[in-house]
Amino acid sequence: MLANLMRWVRIRGLTEGKMQKGRVEGLPNDVRDDALRPQDYGFAGNPVDGQGLKLEMGGHTVIIRMDRLAERPELAAYEVALWHKEGHKITLKAGGLVQVDCTNLVVNASAGVALNTPTVAISGALTVGGTVVAVGNVTGAGKSLATHTHSGVQTGGGSTGAPN
Repeated sequence: MLANLMRWVRIRGLTEGKMQKGRVEGLPNDVRDDALRPQDYGFAGNPVDGQGLKLEMGGHTVIIRMDRLAERPELAAYEVALWHKEGHKITLKAGGLVQVDCTNLVVNASAGVALNTPTVAISGALTVGGTVVAVGNVTGAGKSLATHTHSGVQTGGGSTGAPN
């Protein structure tokens, strides 16, 4: 019957592999083990358990959609999110805004990181573990490194600071 080809089901025990497999539970006598769960290229997730749609075709059971409704974030109209059940997420919002909400953010870039923007604002402390190179002026506490002056300085014959 066509009505039984596709059905909303619970998905349990999803196992990782080249093709994920899981147990689908629909009506009391409608349980299938090892249902295949294909995913689109470039996207991978392993929610383990959830709800979704199964498709029955030619003796094969395929999970075609899967979600975890209890943890799914509520989004404004047209927003898109990549999210985790613990609450961290990346949200594409109106006005060209990309918002990242998380506890820790790590970027591993073997060749470098470029920020092409007119300003960068940091609300907390900044720790740099290497050399800081400034192409333009550096200002700290309102003092320009390039143009500030000192008064009452006496010229001397030696050098100041640590030897080279």
